[in-house]
Amino acid sequence: MKLLNQFAKAANTVLMIFVALAAAVMLVSGIYVLNDIFYTNRTAFISYDLLQYRPKVQEKDETENSSFADLKKINPDTVGWIEMFGTNINYPVVHGSDNLEYLNKDIFGYSTSTGSIYLAAENNSDFSDWYNMIYGHHMDNGAMFGDIEKYLDPEFFSSHNDGIMQTLHGDYSIHVFACVRTNAYEDAVYQIQDDAEAQYPVLKKYIEENAVNRTDIPDNVSDSFLLGMSTCVNAVTDGRIVLFARIAPWDNATDGIASERITSADKTSSDPEHLLAAGHKARGGRWALLNLMCLICTFLTLLPLWSLRRKFGQFTYSRKTYHKLEEQMNEEQEADGENEEKKEDDQEKVIKDLRHFLRKGNTGILLEIVILIISVIVFFITEDLTGLMIIRDRWTGIMILIAAAALTVDFICLRYRGILPEGTENIE
Repeated sequence: MKLLNQFAKAANTVLMIFVALAAAVMLVSGIYVLNDIFYTNRTAFISYDLLQYRPKVQEKDETENSSFADLKKINPDTVGWIEMFGTNINYPVVHGSDNLEYLNKDIFGYSTSTGSIYLAAENNSDFSDWYNMIYGHHMDNGAMFGDIEKYLDPEFFSSHNDGIMQTLHGDYSIHVFACVRTNAYEDAVYQIQDDAEAQYPVLKKYIEENAVNRTDIPDNVSDSFLLGMSTCVNAVTDGRIVLFARIAPWDNATDGIASERITSADKTSSDPEHLLAAGHKARGGRWALLNLMCLICTFLTLLPLWSLRRKFGQFTYSRKTYHKLEEQMNEEQEADGENEEKKEDDQEKVIKDLRHFLRKGNTGILLEIVILIISVIVFFITEDLTGLMIIRDRWTGIMILIAAAALTVDFICLRYRGILPEGTENIE
């Protein structure tokens, strides 16, 4: 029966540990998911800091837009900047080695579910193809290409059909002429080929038959280029919405009025209400969840919330016992006899143990306080709590070592854990 009780007790302990670990994993996962959702919604718009690197409209006598230099330092894959006037579509455009590279990576190279606005890998990076396709995620809050869904509304379609595409070798005006519901496997839309004479009639016919809203579709593409802006539809797994537009070289004479609508950092800096669409602090900061957990572990080593009284109460008890035994020793110093001497020897041993425990304990508490201060300093110097939460970073190893040091000190210096030194059990 005794063996059975011990087995049941051990099984119960293992079960409790498993439940505690499972709860911890679910809690951490929940925190990570909620933070990711919050951060994604908060940073999906163009940042105010990044907007300051937006290229200027190219002058007529310029062969290359030199104002792209700083933006390309952030990411050499940057090939343009697109803005649809009156919408949240206002982002740099990148060009990856394939169509998956920037699906879940932002312009800074960080992994994020918002991804980037990117030019199809099949296209030339200078937008010289007759048909250029740009992809972007659909965000429910209207960020990235989320506003493309609004073009399904005829009124929005007719009032938001102009924009600008800035590239390294020239600027282009954008004029939307159709909004089409399609699917991700439609070759007429997503198959990009060089033969415009053979491919454009197929694409034109598809647009005519499937457009939700449209104006006059160009008869040919000899005097302009075509631009497709594609995003997904939340309600359909493979559903897509594509805006089709003509892009032609920017002409200040005809596009001068539209140029006043171009969003820039100078305009938004004095217009706080516009910052929601223009952006906020750039998403350069990050912080690691494991680092925070190490900091909490270091704190709980010093102040264990589940046994605070037990940990520090042993010092009060040991100190009282130490003084009480010393008083008893002084009162019994004049007593004679073998038994009395043996008793005094036992008390001296207990007093010595208590003195050693108190010194070691005080040293341990001091070391734990110092380690906690170091952990706090390292965490807040290396982590940006306003930025994206990740699982770990390059400082995680240091934070783990700091937490391990705190646990080691606690085990060595405070290992009694409330267990009374031998010989003190019956002292009142």
